[in-house]
Amino acid sequence: MVRPSDETRRTFLKLTGVALGTAGLSGTVTSDAQSSAQQDWPTFQYDAGNTGYNPVGGDPGSGAWIAWSEHVCDRRLFAPTVVDGTAYVVDTSGVLTAFDTETRETRWTANVRGLDYAPTVLGDTVYVAGTDILALSTSNGSKRWRFEIGVTESSPITTADGTLFFKTSDANGQGICWAIDAETGTERWRIRIPSGKEGEVPSAENVPPAVVDGVAYFVDKSDVYAFEAETGNPRWQTSVDGAINHAPTVANGTVYVCGERVFALSADDGATDWETSVAESALLAQSPAILDDSVIITDGREARAWSLHCENGAKQWSFEDGGDSAGTPVIADGTVYIPISGDDALVAVDVATGEQRWRVPIRNLGNSWLPAAVGDDIYVTDREGFLYAIRDSARLDWRADRTGTLAVGENVYLANDELVAFDSETGETRWTVDDGSAPTAENELLYVADGENVVAYTADGSQQWRAECDGEIATELAVTDEAVFVGGDGWIDAFDAKTGAVQWRYRGDCGNLGSVTHVTARENRAFAVMDGRVLALESGGVRWVAGENVCVIASGDAVYTGTDENEVVAYDFDGNELWRVTPENGESISHLVTGEAHEDGVYAVTTSVTSIGTDSREWLTALHDGEERWSFHPKFLPFGSLCEPVVADDTVYVGASDRRVYALSAADGSELRRFETGGEVRSVAVDADEAGDRVYAASDFVYAFE
Repeated sequence: MVRPSDETRRTFLKLTGVALGTAGLSGTVTSDAQSSAQQDWPTFQYDAGNTGYNPVGGDPGSGAWIAWSEHVCDRRLFAPTVVDGTAYVVDTSGVLTAFDTETRETRWTANVRGLDYAPTVLGDTVYVAGTDILALSTSNGSKRWRFEIGVTESSPITTADGTLFFKTSDANGQGICWAIDAETGTERWRIRIPSGKEGEVPSAENVPPAVVDGVAYFVDKSDVYAFEAETGNPRWQTSVDGAINHAPTVANGTVYVCGERVFALSADDGATDWETSVAESALLAQSPAILDDSVIITDGREARAWSLHCENGAKQWSFEDGGDSAGTPVIADGTVYIPISGDDALVAVDVATGEQRWRVPIRNLGNSWLPAAVGDDIYVTDREGFLYAIRDSARLDWRADRTGTLAVGENVYLANDELVAFDSETGETRWTVDDGSAPTAENELLYVADGENVVAYTADGSQQWRAECDGEIATELAVTDEAVFVGGDGWIDAFDAKTGAVQWRYRGDCGNLGSVTHVTARENRAFAVMDGRVLALESGGVRWVAGENVCVIASGDAVYTGTDENEVVAYDFDGNELWRVTPENGESISHLVTGEAHEDGVYAVTTSVTSIGTDSREWLTALHDGEERWSFHPKFLPFGSLCEPVVADDTVYVGASDRRVYALSAADGSELRRFETGGEVRSVAVDADEAGDRVYAASDFVYAFE
């Protein structure tokens, strides 16, 4: 048993309480993480010094985007560790998941009571700290040993020279610093620190220690403790102004911690080399990251970061983002990666200049999720149980800083107060015009509604024709090869699709037509929704009237109507009812679209509103010949909306308020692909050709995906 000498114990008792030990260490303590595989992120902030710097990590570059996201569980995930192609993530219920980043499938899971942080991986063993310390096999999660500590909370584990270092606190807030053998799980030493019943206030939040050059550095409240890593003998203790709520960072003979200010302490004796304030009201609760002569500090109260010079604390640059707060920074390939909460995103900043290199929005990221830089990939987790991989994405072709309603022809068109035409290959703006809504690309022209006018543009932005209606246009445009149909309050008009000449106008038998809300068309026939009924019109006369409580309409191999009572009814073109069905989910129909062939049927978006009326939930349902074939709702979106779907070939595309576009099999509704955007998806368009589908989404930007 190795114990500190009585004299040392008496000297340190004033600071640490009782020191206990059971076994000795031999040799010099070095960081085990330093000898791990090059493309790994094996522990908190990468190494035993908590520097947050991966010397072989990369930067995805200006093309950085979400390459994929996978739903690991239904609960918030803590930061990942990534080793040998496996990401190890922990959720708030204490479930550890080993997730294969190549196959994007779960390899195994393990339940660990009290586990709150990312694990540490060393060789073929995963070490996790909950109410006990467990060593698990990386291959299948089987238990190798358990070290019982019986505490309420434990810090993440730091590994060095075959030893695990961590800090715990019990129900009384008593803090204890531990060292145990990584191979056998036997105790080497433990040190009580003056907290809980023996201190003035309970132990502070448990954060991992740093272990560098044979010394283990722990923090508790406003104190920093240095122990001999081999024996647990105390070397020094010092206090700073303000509570330290993060792990210490140690590099080049200096210990960096943040209280009310940033402190640089001598690793030899704890003396203050320098201290500095970075900004008023800053909340310095995240571990610093270190690269060369730069210390990177972030603000947990505002989305800010600073670079300080290691030698004197002089400010080298500052960075501000539009979010609420900034999380723990990490560094790779000359880039600082900072998670931002509020306006949730991962931001990449040049470590030398503080200039932003790129910004990737991530839904519900939060500021406490430490990113892992592995090769040219960055891995992050979110509050909804997703694991994300960010890299130079080959799937995202371009994005443009606009949003609105999309249509695709020779160009990509976007309407929202003004009409914009983008080059479909590059995303460059080809032309813009004022006004224009409800864009429809057909017949090598673009048709839009402009107040009381229908306007047709050529691909180069020239106006082909303009036709005036009797009032403000209230419907989207229904376009066939022959005609353009449009409606408003008390009228329906039909214009020649090529010239804009009036084909006919309908105002009702006595000029008392009600308000027209939707129009669809088939060849030279128009089908309009007016006062909850369907009017079939041809050559300006009514062919038939049917339905009740109709709110949406679509036409394909039949005329399909959706009602506010959640019914879909199909009519033939003579007005005979073919079938009706009530989808299993929802309370009303909000969108209807048809496939390209009879066997495709019709696709309905159904809506259900919560009992208190504040949230809604929507499903995409496929119907054929009066039968429900399948139904889709994003399983990780308890509430939210779906946009109008688009059918192309054998795939149905739909955007959701969870920022994703889903490509679903038209046959069975299974998910084929998923595209990530930075905001609620309000419009989707698809350009299908022999080379494959290109998918366009309008959310916070316009996105073009392969």
